[in-house]
Amino acid sequence: NIQVKDKSIIKNLEVKKSLKIAKKLIKGQGRILVRSSGTESKIRIMGEGENKKLINKCINIISKKIK
Repeated sequence: NIQVKDKSIIKNLEVKKSLKIAKKLIKGQGRILVRSSGTESKIRIMGEGENKKLINKCINIISKKIK
């Protein structure tokens, strides 16, 4: 969960590019979900997969563009 002032940041071009990169990296080995919270000023990033190192790398790629 990342605290943000404006939840629409997930529509930002840089954030979309980082999500695309992360999804390419993880393809076939897990999944990544990025969504805005319905009740709080937060962006939620969820990653699933066997390779925790790869999942964390993908989450970091995205979260750096959101912060």
